[in-house]
Amino acid sequence: MTGIDDGIVESIDGATTVLLVAPSHMDSESCTDLLTRHTPARANVLCATLNAGPDDRLEVWQRYVGEELPHRTTILDGRGGDVGGGASAVSNVPSIKLEALAPDADLLDLAITVAAQIGAWTDSGSTSHLCFDSLSTLLDRYEAQEVVDLVRGLNTLCDDLGVFAHYHLDPADCSESAIAMLRPLYDAVVEHDGGGWIVSEADDGEARPSFRGTAASTDESPPPDDDRPEPVPLPHSFDTVLELVGDPIRRSLLYSLRDWSADEIPLEELLEDVHARVEAGVARDPDTRERTELQLVHTHLPKLQAEGVIDLDRGTGTITYRSNRGLESHLDYLEPLERG
Repeated sequence: MTGIDDGIVESIDGATTVLLVAPSHMDSESCTDLLTRHTPARANVLCATLNAGPDDRLEVWQRYVGEELPHRTTILDGRGGDVGGGASAVSNVPSIKLEALAPDADLLDLAITVAAQIGAWTDSGSTSHLCFDSLSTLLDRYEAQEVVDLVRGLNTLCDDLGVFAHYHLDPADCSESAIAMLRPLYDAVVEHDGGGWIVSEADDGEARPSFRGTAASTDESPPPDDDRPEPVPLPHSFDTVLELVGDPIRRSLLYSLRDWSADEIPLEELLEDVHARVEAGVARDPDTRERTELQLVHTHLPKLQAEGVIDLDRGTGTITYRSNRGLESHLDYLEPLERG
């Protein structure tokens, strides 16, 4: 057996983010040990798989846990290419939602899709888990610093939303320097040293790298790479972008602001438009109209104003939206996913 013993699982019970360092052939049981830290029947599980098919992930769960599935399950197939025919078993399980990244999707597409899913579970009343399999695959596709930046953004979001996340890493498939860059980003590192499982906590004193390429433009530009799409400038950090699009009601608000044609938007008309979007199912929120409006007025509009997305004049009851191509490109990507 290669599972993590109960003592180690208990020792990391309070860790929101965990790095699982082990050879790929022996990490499956350990993965389910981490996913079942909380009762499966009351848990939401998002599995972002980059090197195995959805059917493989379902088979691992059934082998080590059994037929009882989590309360909600989403499998995000991030392998790319023509992989649509590789999920026959998952397709026959109604309770499992299957998502697939486009073949030309990049790291931002991956991050935003993960953020949208775990953000949709914020008010579900269940504990949410993210399984990311694997960082070794990402390190093979992208520069190590880009992967570090992605992890930092997702970990910050998981901390904020109370999501328990673990990331797979096969030490045989990546350099020691890359592993050293990743270790400080986690609450705990669980690894197999050849003789057994050990756990260590990240050094809180180490500086954590920021996300490159998403803040306001600087004097230095990265070297051109003809094989990658031109980056879209954002006036926000990557963490902020994930936070802005992570809440379903706030996304409906952003969709409405993006589509509004007038320079000045009457607050009452905006609230009416957002409510219509919520009722149409874009936000998939069961709350009453009154509660939704309270959230918009007291939480989401002030948040957008604090981040410079809007100017809110409470005296006149009008809003001015500051259009931004970068943020809107993310909204354009997310809206079709929500509408199905």
